[in-house]
Amino acid sequence: MSAPRSACPPLPNPESSAPLRTDLFWSLYGVWARHVRVYCQTFLANSLPPVFEPVFFFTALAFGLGKYLDDFGGMPYRDFIASGILVASAMFTGVYETTFGTFVRLMFQRTYDSMLGTHLRVSEMFIGEMLFTATKGAVFSTTVMLITAPFGVHLNAWCLLVPLLGFAVGYLFGAIGLIVTSYVKTINNFNFFLTGVITPMFFLSGTFFPITGLNPVIDVLSQLIPLTHAVEVSRALFRGVFTSATLGHAVVLVFFMVVCHLFAIHRMTQRVLR
Repeated sequence: MSAPRSACPPLPNPESSAPLRTDLFWSLYGVWARHVRVYCQTFLANSLPPVFEPVFFFTALAFGLGKYLDDFGGMPYRDFIASGILVASAMFTGVYETTFGTFVRLMFQRTYDSMLGTHLRVSEMFIGEMLFTATKGAVFSTTVMLITAPFGVHLNAWCLLVPLLGFAVGYLFGAIGLIVTSYVKTINNFNFFLTGVITPMFFLSGTFFPITGLNPVIDVLSQLIPLTHAVEVSRALFRGVFTSATLGHAVVLVFFMVVCHLFAIHRMTQRVLR
């Protein structure tokens, strides 16, 4: 009886007579595929929390508070919550992967030491890792969108771009997680970052209610939060209405991605090679 075929993408076989492809694409694919295969081994344990936690927030607020709010921010409150929750899901899955996950691979499993024994460069190792977090962001944001749809959330053709937005958010927060990991000495220190940075970011980004106009300090602070701009782009997709402000939010989101990408590669190169 033949062995069951794995659903995960195959990795290059080092014993194969075919030459090993070492160009950039195949290097990044090899790192990405390695993470996918490991992730598939504990798929349910890894995938259920990032999906169900946002859905619990959605059901609690949309069906509790939502029945008192017919129109919120120019859209039904269910749509308002769903459009924010799905990018928050991409944020959480990206940042958890490159904080706890990367730290374990770095300090306990010594995965990156093994990778350095191959043709891979440090930049390729971590770009591949951020592409993996981006893939998770695309999958989880899309999943949350599809789960909320039967509960009365209105989707339109522009919502087909939600996976792309989730990909960008997953990549961005994967980079932010790498930056934090490059400084952390013990795994318990992540609690300060998650509780003191990610949780306030979650609530001050306009995910659950409009932030602008509440307080001048909060107005400025919210614009410095990357998730705010992702939420605004998501809301524009759900409304199907795009303005110059939407373009501005998209540009700021890309700016955060580029800066965090470069700094993450720089910091993790120093951390791994020192």
